[in-house]
Amino acid sequence: MKLLFICSNNFKTNSGGGGSQCTNRNYLSFCDILGEDNVDVVQFATSLGKNLYSILSRFRNYSRGYNAGLSKQQVTSILEQAFKYNYIFIDSSYYGILCKYLKKNNYKGQILCFFHNVEHKMYLQEVRANPLKFWRSFIIYYNEKNAVKFSDQVIVLNERDLMELGQIYKKLLKFKTHVIPISFKDSFPAGEIDLQEQSNLPPVFLFVGSDWFANVHGITWFVKEVLDNVDIKLQIAGSASNVLKKKFVDPKIEYLGFVPDLSSVIMNADFILAPLFKGGGMKVKICEALMYGKNIVGTKEAFVGYNLDLNKTGAECNNKSEFIHVLKKCSSSKRLKFNMYNRNRFLESYSFAATLEKFKKVLQNSEVPASNSHTKL
Repeated sequence: MKLLFICSNNFKTNSGGGGSQCTNRNYLSFCDILGEDNVDVVQFATSLGKNLYSILSRFRNYSRGYNAGLSKQQVTSILEQAFKYNYIFIDSSYYGILCKYLKKNNYKGQILCFFHNVEHKMYLQEVRANPLKFWRSFIIYYNEKNAVKFSDQVIVLNERDLMELGQIYKKLLKFKTHVIPISFKDSFPAGEIDLQEQSNLPPVFLFVGSDWFANVHGITWFVKEVLDNVDIKLQIAGSASNVLKKKFVDPKIEYLGFVPDLSSVIMNADFILAPLFKGGGMKVKICEALMYGKNIVGTKEAFVGYNLDLNKTGAECNNKSEFIHVLKKCSSSKRLKFNMYNRNRFLESYSFAATLEKFKKVLQNSEVPASNSHTKL
């Protein structure tokens, strides 16, 4: 059995943003099941060249319904080689137009589409922050609609995303669905962590995030509304750090910027902070925090998709007063930095081994011969 893995995120590494980490997990899962030699990759380049020709080409592709990085030449190439594969896995509903062309081109294998988020809903959230981006929402909706309509099987990260797909595209829900939460290959450094180490006073709260709009919105709100009212040290890692340091100069804040290996930063922090109010899918940094057994303080949105007893995980806070109340408790007395409950929940439900069985079920439900004929677009 052979699979063609189509993506735009970096599939080779589990570092970087949450999207790339999830794509890497997906890729490694299929390699583990089918063998690396049976998984071929087509990766789209989404960066936009600054010359006039690149800009005009991108907008010409947009006018055809091709999302960022996709072109007519690439679609034709995929259609020509599709017959060699039993499965075609599309790692984002951004490229739903491929599902349409594959079906119209009589592809006989199984089309599997992975939804990192409900992208239409996500993009409308971003448009509210930047209305000038509204025009692209039509392209995203068109592609996601085609992903829903023409995929044989759909994988989502959580039940909320599945419900929202049903609400938006209810007349098109004819596919098999699977809920596979985010997961990581376990890189917990057993033997290197003092399980009895206690938190500092004042405690160190770590926020990790890219400069994606939902991250910037959440941590900006926290700094404006909460930070002055609590006795903590706030560390901000990732490209969100570069945005925030232009807005706020505060002795309580340490800007770490891009950190190639976050493991030591996460392990040294007393708490992981996730004040997120926007977004979709699952928040990957929560999974990473669970892996390292960290106490987590976050919003309802931050914990969506995770099956956790939040009283044991840390705390859920959804407004200014709740954050202040919880953080004052955290800074009033020391507590164990290592949270065994969170570590065990990672192993049970959010480790690579735990979700690998779910990916196996996807392929077990879709063993059909690959197509042996094709036509050009």
